[in-house]
Amino acid sequence: MSEPAAPVSRVERGVELLPVLAALAFNAVAHDRWLMCGPAALLLVVLSMLGRQPPYSSRLLLISGVVGGTVGAVMSGMWPTLGPISPLIMGPLCGALVGLTTLCALCGRRMYALTYALLLSALSTAVRGSNAVFVGILVVALSLLVLIFMRGRMGHAGLAGGVAFGVFVLVLMGASFGMMRFLRASQGVLTDTLFRMVQSAPRLSGVAMQSEISLERQGRMSGAGQLVMELRGDRPERLRTSVFDTFDGTRWKTSQELEQTQLALTPPRPQEPLRSTELTLLQALRPYLPAPAGIRSIAGATPKVQGGWMLRGDGRKGVTLTLRHEQREQLPEEPPPDARLTALPEALRAELRPMALELTRGATTPRARAEALELWFRENYEYSLSVDLSGEGSPLAILIRERRPAWCTYFASAMAALLRSLDIPARMAGGFVPQEKNPFSEAFLIRDRDAHAWVEVYLPEEGRFVAFDPTPWRSREPLDAQAAISTWSAAWQAFSSGFRRWTERLLDSPLEALLAVVSFPLTWLVVGVGVAWRLVKRYRRERVPKARAAMRGTDPGLAAAYARYLRAMKRGANLVPAPTETDEELLNRLRTARGDRAGALAEAFIARYRQARYGGDAADPALLGKLTVELEQLLRQER
Repeated sequence: MSEPAAPVSRVERGVELLPVLAALAFNAVAHDRWLMCGPAALLLVVLSMLGRQPPYSSRLLLISGVVGGTVGAVMSGMWPTLGPISPLIMGPLCGALVGLTTLCALCGRRMYALTYALLLSALSTAVRGSNAVFVGILVVALSLLVLIFMRGRMGHAGLAGGVAFGVFVLVLMGASFGMMRFLRASQGVLTDTLFRMVQSAPRLSGVAMQSEISLERQGRMSGAGQLVMELRGDRPERLRTSVFDTFDGTRWKTSQELEQTQLALTPPRPQEPLRSTELTLLQALRPYLPAPAGIRSIAGATPKVQGGWMLRGDGRKGVTLTLRHEQREQLPEEPPPDARLTALPEALRAELRPMALELTRGATTPRARAEALELWFRENYEYSLSVDLSGEGSPLAILIRERRPAWCTYFASAMAALLRSLDIPARMAGGFVPQEKNPFSEAFLIRDRDAHAWVEVYLPEEGRFVAFDPTPWRSREPLDAQAAISTWSAAWQAFSSGFRRWTERLLDSPLEALLAVVSFPLTWLVVGVGVAWRLVKRYRRERVPKARAAMRGTDPGLAAAYARYLRAMKRGANLVPAPTETDEELLNRLRTARGDRAGALAEAFIARYRQARYGGDAADPALLGKLTVELEQLLRQER
């Protein structure tokens, strides 16, 4: 049963829209869906101020849900939002709810609009915690309270109902606030507990986004291909995010000493030749800021430089960073490290040292030994997304002795442990390696599977840590080829990336974005095609036989009525009169194509037209227009 729409004033309509607008704003903040929720909210406000209320129908409701779901799916593909629900489900679902909420609010279906708005608010809380959820729930609840009071619905429940609703809001806000305080207070305990529970589970980019890495005897790494960031400009060899300097034989950790050390970037000198890389984060990496070795400056964020030259800052989703770094990717000089960088459990040292001496026989310097180990791993191992190091002895000893397949974390760990057994300071570093290039946008795409680990060795002759990569890349290439995206996916990614960059540019500098569109060659191609199409269409519409032109006479009303009659024949029945064809011949063709009913309407029009044109009767444009409209509708229905 449809809900009756009672007439309301513009003020009441505005009050009714408060919860809907609050829910749209909440979803826009939580999901970064301003481009979808913003126009919907603007449409609601404008039509409400104009007093317009379109008629409600089930067909229109279905169309709004389908259109909203489609837009949500497209935007989810361009700006995916991480959360407990997959973006492939969350995007279309929220988009459909935005469309349904907007339509019901426009049509004055209060209860339906509020129901969809509350569902949209509930889905918005499933993505982000912190202040977005807290403020969003508060705004939606207060808007509902205002609606109840302003619409006079409190009379049904009286003061008790108002008090009960207020208590409900306070309890909801208090529970949300208390839960956030509890999570913040117990963050360290919860993090450690969760790490112990899921340390054997595959993590998409764990080596790049963790402060602890555990080496399991058996495991499998996910080869997920979710986009993490996009690079333009000069491609660095590696992007560093983490440094692990403490190793207990099975787990790498970033020490507190390293995290508490504060360093400063060396600012670029005037006229110094530096490389420039534009990096756009497609997923939130807080607090990590990926950067190559030799970074000199970073624009778009205020970085904090920790020990190991790790950059920390607001790596929020959608931010674009401009990295200026040295031509040669190398870390700055620093004093020799302490004994932590050569520490190993004694049992592991005794197990690895003989193998390290054998593998580096003939090498006398730290660099030579590091190069020998790097080459040995690259030439004697196979890369694999699964590992099985079960057997007697430590996992690393089994890996080295039996040359079993593994992935980068294990190779880097083994090489660093071998160097430490020789009293050479070594640590493991994590980050990303750019490999995939989009052929359409010329941008480098970094995905979860591009997370990587390598070794950084302190070389006294250079006074700095130098990167070595023992991963056998030759055996990884077939895996990368299998994971390569199709041409269609690459084209879609290039389009979505360009659209996202243009919208961000439009919000930041509208004039600059519009000038970029105007100067783009494809814009003028589209404009040229559109103008040509309009000219051809106008020419075909105005190409009337001379005999027809003479029949129009000088009366503007008659000429317009006859022109509309001819358009109706062409659009509805695809009938265009030949240069020498009479009205009767055209009517016969119409009867043959569409039957006697359409022919009778057309014949009635021609009779009225001829009486006004040649019989001296007064022209009646309204009657002629009515006959033409009826003919158009009939031809459209029978199509």
